[in-house]
Amino acid sequence: MSKKPADKLAAKRAAWLERTMRALGTDETETLKLLDQTRQQSIRLNPLVAAPEDTLEWLNKLGWQGRPFVWAPNCYSAEAGLEAVRDSELVESGAVYIQNAASWLPVLMLEPQPGEAILDVCAAPGGKASHIAAITGNEAALAVNDNSRARLAKLQSNLSRLGVAAEYNLFDARQLARKFEGRQFDKILLDAPCSGEGMMRYSNDKDFATWSVAHIKRLESLQKQIILQAWQLLKPGGTLVYSTCTMAPEENEAIVDYLLRKAPDAAIEPITFAVQSRVPAVTSWNGRPYKSNLQGCLRLRPHPLLEAFFVCSLKKLAGKKETML
Repeated sequence: MSKKPADKLAAKRAAWLERTMRALGTDETETLKLLDQTRQQSIRLNPLVAAPEDTLEWLNKLGWQGRPFVWAPNCYSAEAGLEAVRDSELVESGAVYIQNAASWLPVLMLEPQPGEAILDVCAAPGGKASHIAAITGNEAALAVNDNSRARLAKLQSNLSRLGVAAEYNLFDARQLARKFEGRQFDKILLDAPCSGEGMMRYSNDKDFATWSVAHIKRLESLQKQIILQAWQLLKPGGTLVYSTCTMAPEENEAIVDYLLRKAPDAAIEPITFAVQSRVPAVTSWNGRPYKSNLQGCLRLRPHPLLEAFFVCSLKKLAGKKETML
């Protein structure tokens, strides 16, 4: 007899709780608290549309209250007045972009520079691509990609509103090396399709609609294919940043470990970034130890200001032969 919907949901909850306890090294009481806390959105000021000092003046008039993130220029919390900001011309015009603060981390770790050729592999809806453009003053050669025509159209609309200059591509990320044949990039951002556990809440039934361990396994296979494709497009000496908004080790440390075993010219650039919600990277999962030293990866547990997130910066070593098995 098949399980009733309520039984399936309870089983999913129990599985997520148990997996998260192991991944974060927390007990049941603390994990339940982490998984059910309310997340707060933050705002990023977009200098491509308006001078940040002018935008701050208008934000104050709207009743917004917040504090700057010392580690993220032009980025602020939203402790009051977020609804007024969301409904304002500031968002409509692209002068303000509302994001969870964790989404800034992959772009900051990428350290984009003017003049660089940069690829955002899975770019829709465009928050991270627009951040790259803002940091570089639209002076990087930014290529954005998505495999869905509908998402690409939304991406184009968003980036146009945000004043971003970019090259648009509609490619299956599993075929990137062939589609971009003959081209290489200085920097590549792979914010991979993932199970999105960082956006889930334990008490919200709807958040479990697509979540399952089987789904995580399917995503792991996809992520492995994409990261190998992206790696082939990276110039020697270049940087690839891999990130997800999930806690599942299969989609995080396992992917980095896989690339390091497949590509001897890959090396982790340790992230020494001090974030309150940082926890150690997972070194083994389900009885299988990872072969690589992954402690340079940035793993975040859920926090009121920062979703659970994973970021790893990888350098392509010059002078070493690339091997893809």
